[in-house]
Amino acid sequence: MAIRFQHRRAQAVHADGAPVSSPHATFARRTVVLIAVALTIGCGDDAPAAPDNPINSVEVVPSTAWIEVGKTLPLELIARDDEGDPVDDVTAEWKSSADPRATVSASGVMTGVAAGPARITGSVAGFESFADVVVVNAVAPVASWGTDLQGLTEVSLLSVWAASPTEVFAGGQSGIILHWTGGSWTAMPTPTQETIVGIWGSSPRNVFAVGSNGLILRFDGTSWTAMSSGTATTLLEVWGLDENNVFATGASGVMLRFDGTSWSPMTNTAGQTEIWGIWGSSPSNLVAVGQNGAILRFDGTSWTAMTSPVTGALFGVWGSGPSDIYAVGVQGTLLHYDGATWEVAPSPTRRHLFAVWGSAPNELYAVGNTGEVLRYNGVAWSTLTNVSSRQNLRAVWGVGGQVFVAGWSGTVARASGGEWTTLVSAPTLFATWGAQGAPRYAVGLGGLILRRQAGGWSPMAVPPANDLYGISGSGPSNIYAVGDTGSILRYDGTRWTSLPSPRLLLLRSAWTADDGLTFIVGEGGTILLATGESISQVTSPTTRFLRNVWGSSLTNVFAVGDTGTIARFDGSSWKLMESGTKALLRAVWSSGPNDAIAVGEGGTTLRFDGTRWYALPSPTTKALRAVWGTGPTDVYASGADGVLFRFDGSTWTALTSPTNQVLLGLSGDSSGTIYSVGTTATVLQGTR
Repeated sequence: MAIRFQHRRAQAVHADGAPVSSPHATFARRTVVLIAVALTIGCGDDAPAAPDNPINSVEVVPSTAWIEVGKTLPLELIARDDEGDPVDDVTAEWKSSADPRATVSASGVMTGVAAGPARITGSVAGFESFADVVVVNAVAPVASWGTDLQGLTEVSLLSVWAASPTEVFAGGQSGIILHWTGGSWTAMPTPTQETIVGIWGSSPRNVFAVGSNGLILRFDGTSWTAMSSGTATTLLEVWGLDENNVFATGASGVMLRFDGTSWSPMTNTAGQTEIWGIWGSSPSNLVAVGQNGAILRFDGTSWTAMTSPVTGALFGVWGSGPSDIYAVGVQGTLLHYDGATWEVAPSPTRRHLFAVWGSAPNELYAVGNTGEVLRYNGVAWSTLTNVSSRQNLRAVWGVGGQVFVAGWSGTVARASGGEWTTLVSAPTLFATWGAQGAPRYAVGLGGLILRRQAGGWSPMAVPPANDLYGISGSGPSNIYAVGDTGSILRYDGTRWTSLPSPRLLLLRSAWTADDGLTFIVGEGGTILLATGESISQVTSPTTRFLRNVWGSSLTNVFAVGDTGTIARFDGSSWKLMESGTKALLRAVWSSGPNDAIAVGEGGTTLRFDGTRWYALPSPTTKALRAVWGTGPTDVYASGADGVLFRFDGSTWTALTSPTNQVLLGLSGDSSGTIYSVGTTATVLQGTR
């Protein structure tokens, strides 16, 4: 029971007898003042005349509020002059309409005494305004937070090599090397933070890794140690024939060779371009590929350029023999060398391909962006549709009838007997949603959609999609997921389907009403309306990036975004609101037309009281990325470094968080359980 803000002015009269509400009062008042000043000056009296009272209106902020029994809430009375500007140095008088339920001090601090409604009035100089408040019994907070899901690492993996099905190594950013022993993945200690781009070994006890700034590491079965490379140039690949013939390639045409004892440079007169891949059938027959379609050959003495049929970058090369070699590159490029000529092979994709590997002339795999995996059967290349990961893939290697692929978000997937399984992956999760008594969902990078059922979280089969940032629904058979480049997916309770979008921009958030109508917002002020499988564009009042949308009903929907942008839908059209801030707003949540909370960068927290947005005292300077609540006195916010806060209608309180990951999404259900999702595939579960 909260009533929209109102203010009223007592019908006091001035010296001219006109009521202050009369438009003639201001003119008459000013005339009296001017005459009084003139008479005073004419009489030579040095004492200034007392100016007339400039106050023309007052307002109490907030005009609506909910507080718990025993809590306090400072109220502010703002007086304004004829021009609408604030008047300083005014002293307000305060009173409560229901002292048994709410009291107010002389300084305007309200205290909740007992459950029920109350009206707090503030007055000054014959003008008064009031706030309607509801005192409620304390709500038990969601105070216990546990980790429901946590990935191993979110860094991009750029290389993979397998000695056996139970000895696999994958390397990537920040010096990460993951080790698979057949049952689980672990992060190995390494002496570097450099990016590891290539990895290869002659055995599990003789493995090499290369990367940025000339990095070369060697694993002896026990630990990784740094080797001298003789260069500070980034090394892009390492590959060998045996422990005494290992080769590394890199930027600026760098070529190195390891003879079992030390690394030394190889003569390369073929160019200074980046060399991304290398393979060979013998020490006197090596092939390397690189930027601008470069293909080089080593004859045992020097590297020379071969004739290439393409000019785009080539990233990977592999062969079954000197007259059967394949290379892959940008925009789905597939090349084949028959011992005499390189030719372009028909490709089933336009996605960039970054690596190729095979076990036989009729069993090859190539991998690339958005989880693309191609297979060559000796006749033609085809796209595999049963790959379990949609992350960008950067490396492929196989052994013992199994194929391992590695890529972004710490992802490694494996094919065994034709069945693909994601062994490890930790993509950032941006949003979560779930209906009462139904599974919970989370969306993230690589078009990932996770579903939580009795057995825990697991990826769902989805059509190829770009990164997904928002999810919302009205029930288990009407759920929308939205993301980059206009990606819109809908779940009908059985399967996800891709819907055409009228805007191919980044779609950041979705909110669904009980009847299924869904608002979608995003880049460029985009606002879309989804009804079933129909998507239409709505007139937007802004071109600024809208980051989040939430509503309590179809006549009370808010969208927030860059530079303090707030827009509201009243059931007929979207209109901009004055937010009072230029901070980037990341999220908004509302319990009703007189209560909404928005959060953003720098710990910005705002509240809407039905009349205006005003700033709340912030509990942090860290970026807040999500907000959700069960009611006006039970609101939660999350953000950078795993921070969690609760707003009880009066103040924000810090909660104990089990993670330091960035928490990007937050939502719950009427059971009182709340989920928060974030980087490194983090999912927290909060319970009362």
